[in-house]
Amino acid sequence: MVRFEIVKKYMDKRCIDAVLLDSPDSICWYFEGEVDSRIDQTRERGSFSILITGNKTIAICPEYDYERLKDEVLPPEVDAISCGRGEEFDHAVKRFCRSFEKVSTDNRRMYDERFSLLDEEFYLNMQELNDREIMRLRIMGKLSESILCEFAPELQPGMTELEIEKVLRALLIESGLEVPVLCVGSDERVARYVYPVSTGKKVQKYIVMRAVVRKQGLRIAFTRYFHFGEIPSEIEQNHERASGVFAKAAVAMMKARSMGEIYEEIQRAYSELKITPDFNGCPPGTSLGYSGEKFEMSQNSSLPVRSPAAYVLSPRVGGIFSEDTILVSDGGTAEFVTLSEDFPKIKVRLESFRVHRPWIMVL
Repeated sequence: MVRFEIVKKYMDKRCIDAVLLDSPDSICWYFEGEVDSRIDQTRERGSFSILITGNKTIAICPEYDYERLKDEVLPPEVDAISCGRGEEFDHAVKRFCRSFEKVSTDNRRMYDERFSLLDEEFYLNMQELNDREIMRLRIMGKLSESILCEFAPELQPGMTELEIEKVLRALLIESGLEVPVLCVGSDERVARYVYPVSTGKKVQKYIVMRAVVRKQGLRIAFTRYFHFGEIPSEIEQNHERASGVFAKAAVAMMKARSMGEIYEEIQRAYSELKITPDFNGCPPGTSLGYSGEKFEMSQNSSLPVRSPAAYVLSPRVGGIFSEDTILVSDGGTAEFVTLSEDFPKIKVRLESFRVHRPWIMVL
């Protein structure tokens, strides 16, 4: 397991004896997306924990699920142990950790004099992706938008937001994707809310779809817009401006050393366009990948931009988002993994760059 060496190096640097992973995100990362610790897919709590020591990886399993986990889920090189019947799981985990003087964990419930919380450096390590994970990210992005494009001709005025969400969610799940977030908003709700959670409202002219899609622990995020008939000029103008801010930020990502530098470029883009930043309490971008928006692009942030790693940019103008997931590579390129060939686009010209942004699909 490649990630054992990463954790071991972290342990040596922090002078700790073991690392305890409880979060499904952390466990997915540790096993490179090949192990899912969840039974209930709607909960962010797995059915077992992972204890990484100086020379081995141990899965601490509840008795009721021990045989299945050992036979069907855990790699053969992982030692599996079962908690005793009647013992609360967290207490059992602490008991197994007694022989270690210093343990760091991602589980806040465990925090005490012996257990410290994993720090920023650990989660920054979780940002970096290997070749298989990069390929998975690309497949997720192209598949998600392809499904959206194939579904778009079925959209009709008079459909409710919930009806649209129900069908699109089913199509994504049928393709092997999880859908933690899928908001469908229409008409006046499009620009009014950051997350226009789907309602029974009937669609008239204008639709937004905001989605976060997950597969084997990795996440992508994107937003797309649709309109029946001619698009009003005010809507077009806001989309153009949001696309311009996104394009400047994406180009900045290719050479930025910190999240703060990207934030400053976003602020500069708003200023040049003579528009007020429309963050509404939400960051204009975050890290993504396994760690689920752990790090925000914010003013004066010294957090490094890692590579290869996934980020989401989501600047907002007049209530309109330009949002896609970006893969920043070691070679200094920024790839839009959620932007396929099928969706209508506009070109934003920046110096020597031509940045493609999704436009509004006219139905």
